[in-house]
Amino acid sequence: MRLRLGITTAAVSAALSAQTAEMPKRWSFAAHITPILTFGGCNQSACHGSPVGKNGFKLSLYGSEPEKDYAVLVTSAPGRRVNTKAPAESLMLRKPAMLVAHGGGPRFKKDSSHYQTIRAWIEAGAPFGDASAPALARLEVVPGYTVLKKKDQTLPLTVTAIYSDSSREDVTGLSIFSSNDDGVVKVSPAGLVTAVGGTGDAAIMVRYAGKFAAPVFGATVLPVPTAKAPAALHPIDREVYAKLQQLNISPSPLCSDAEFLRRVYLDLIGTLPSAGEARVFLSSTDPDKRKHLVDALLERPEYADVQALLWADRLRSDSRFHRVGGVRAYYKWMREEFAVNRPLDRFARALLTATGPNFTEGPPNFWGNYDKISTPIETAIQAGQVFLGVRIGCAQCHNHPFEKWTQSDFYSMAAVFSQVVEFPTKNGNFDLRIDPMKAVIDPATKKAAVPRYLGAGLIDLPPGEDRRVPFAAWLTRKDNPFFPRTMANIVWRNLMGRGIVHPVDDFRETNPATHPALLALLTKELTDHGFDQKHLIRFITSSRAYQHAGTANETNRLDFKYYSRAYPRRMMSEVYMDAVAQVTAIPDVFKEWIEARRAIQLPDNRYPSFFLDVFERSSRLVICDREENVTVPQALHFVNGPEIQQKITHENSRLNQWIATGFTDAQLLEEMFLATLSRKPSPREKDRLLTRISKGPRKEVLEDTLWAILNSKEFVFNH
Repeated sequence: MRLRLGITTAAVSAALSAQTAEMPKRWSFAAHITPILTFGGCNQSACHGSPVGKNGFKLSLYGSEPEKDYAVLVTSAPGRRVNTKAPAESLMLRKPAMLVAHGGGPRFKKDSSHYQTIRAWIEAGAPFGDASAPALARLEVVPGYTVLKKKDQTLPLTVTAIYSDSSREDVTGLSIFSSNDDGVVKVSPAGLVTAVGGTGDAAIMVRYAGKFAAPVFGATVLPVPTAKAPAALHPIDREVYAKLQQLNISPSPLCSDAEFLRRVYLDLIGTLPSAGEARVFLSSTDPDKRKHLVDALLERPEYADVQALLWADRLRSDSRFHRVGGVRAYYKWMREEFAVNRPLDRFARALLTATGPNFTEGPPNFWGNYDKISTPIETAIQAGQVFLGVRIGCAQCHNHPFEKWTQSDFYSMAAVFSQVVEFPTKNGNFDLRIDPMKAVIDPATKKAAVPRYLGAGLIDLPPGEDRRVPFAAWLTRKDNPFFPRTMANIVWRNLMGRGIVHPVDDFRETNPATHPALLALLTKELTDHGFDQKHLIRFITSSRAYQHAGTANETNRLDFKYYSRAYPRRMMSEVYMDAVAQVTAIPDVFKEWIEARRAIQLPDNRYPSFFLDVFERSSRLVICDREENVTVPQALHFVNGPEIQQKITHENSRLNQWIATGFTDAQLLEEMFLATLSRKPSPREKDRLLTRISKGPRKEVLEDTLWAILNSKEFVFNH
């Protein structure tokens, strides 16, 4: 018999065994009855909490609106479920106890404390509760962070509700528990945390009466490493290695010069080093050559190309949303901003406070949707994800079930953007202007929503003033709780392959950072240096964590989020396309975008290209990270795709140029490896390939060798 998915009545009985049967002296529907409905699953989306309810009866999702739930249960005819004159006849008791037919099945038994609590409340007149009664302020979960050191080790949790008058109540038996990584630790309905056998951290989401907490627990089955980790001298490494030590994970060694060279070229400028550049770097004995290389790459024009590409993804620069002229203006502005290293706070303010024509100026396109601007609701969702790292869109329809944001918070943020209007221009585009009388209606109050800073106070301005200006100033302050950490996390993700909070637009208590202190460190480094992205890149790339080798050891081969090694990442589709063109010396031609000399310079991702589609360029339909999957179509394209083969065999290809120079086979192989993999062939590779070339035909063997390298994992992945 199940009370809700995966929870048996026996488990609930065990969870409640420690609960006292003493009834409260001051009843509160929200504090005493809603948690029972939530625990039983009555107000979940699969039951009465769905948008249309079940069988004509609807509750708010997870009890987020107790006033409405009280009305439908107690006062509304004909659907009310409470009978104060004959409490035992109340459908609120009879249906979940299966004393009458109930499509949702049993929720609790007649002899359970759930039944007795609801009955006592009904007998007391089913009061909603005194407005002066203490409100639930927060949940406290103990113990704190603990690492379970062996499989099946357990740890009981205790959940305490803390009220506004500082009173406390043990609510463990009515709390709902779930783990965000069942491969590391699982949690029972009674709050018993158990190590499953994996290594890492997992957040345990604890919910009670509309409040939640997300304590983190670790588990490891790894023995304590016999060899000590290298001394962590860099501030980043101190934080990374502290976490690795807790989990008994040993970091990989430093990467070779060849690995660092190729990695940093691809990360910073989306371009491979040439054979000559590789030869110079590998032969240098300068102890600071890695630092000098980073400095040099950050000044190359390709740096702006890559940043514009990444931000065009996030800002959805796409001809499905903008006219071609708008796409060109948008991309051109973004590239110029990164070319001059505009601080990220100024970059954001320019977008959030934009006015003017979208056809000739870039920032107004943030607000545009083809020839019509976005609604305040659409803009609030986009601004929340891009600049605050918050997916607030869920609160558009109801209070967020797993976060603190309410529907009122959402519409107060949408009200910030409600004054923006478009003025049609002769060329069919728009001019962005401010209409002080425009408003957005809060569906709960049916009145104009009051603009607020998210999670903060009112935006108090004289009538008619642009609300976006103070909002943007607040957002980009050094002490703002959203923007600085989001920008720091994005830069980290771009370089390390994974955000400290991941995905980068999903900051919430129930999706905690893997390294909170590291995120705070990066945020401070960014704000202390005026939101200078290049400074933060230098800071990160100088760490040992960034320079770890990609080879795994026995302790970190399953680590994909603690930065104990470099994580292989497939090249972005545009970068891979350009890399093939660079190696073969046969450039791609983009007919409709003559300003683009390479794929990473394409302003619009709608340019028709089967190659880019197969290797999963960003769709830009939604704001999300790029996919880096390895797929069957990609494998088939490696084998049968014509582009690579045609470029290798082209009469003007680099391979034919190498052959024409009179290189020996050994010299030609070295040049080929340096130009593709940024390293020389190993002795074994060299011997085997020279033997194969000697058996001829020479040109065909060399073509096959280059084709094999361009299709190899070592070439396709940034590692």
